[in-house]
Amino acid sequence: KMRRSSSEGSLLQMEKQNQPKASKKLGSSKFYNLNMKLGGLGPDYETIKEKKEKLKLQKEYSRQIKEYNMKNITVVQRLPEKAQVSSVCRQKALEYAKKIPRPKTFLARLAAPEGTRAVPAAGSSLPRLPALHSLCSRHQKEKEAVAAFEALHIL
Repeated sequence: KMRRSSSEGSLLQMEKQNQPKASKKLGSSKFYNLNMKLGGLGPDYETIKEKKEKLKLQKEYSRQIKEYNMKNITVVQRLPEKAQVSSVCRQKALEYAKKIPRPKTFLARLAAPEGTRAVPAAGSSLPRLPALHSLCSRHQKEKEAVAAFEALHIL
């Protein structure tokens, strides 16, 4: 660790290395209670009384501060309730909804009244389409195939 290019002599450098390092500030919690008085027979009533008195003074001080704050801090006036504003908005919305006519749907004009609806028969009023016919024939063939499988106890 000694450097030759240093302007100090080697003896001075050796002395610096051998000197004890400056003590660090006690920062960990284990050194805080070094001055504590240890031992003794029986409980230490003096420290208990001191702690009790200190706690009593703290409570008294907090009570005084609370009283002072209650007297001197002015009560902030509350803002008017928003419920009144929202009720006004609701009234406007209801009036607007009453003025606007309801839209008439296309299906409502074509359909008969609900009481007179009749379910059409299977082949009476439905238009025949070539795709519909092919789908029906396919359905019949698949029904026959399923019936054949059931007869063979495969399904």
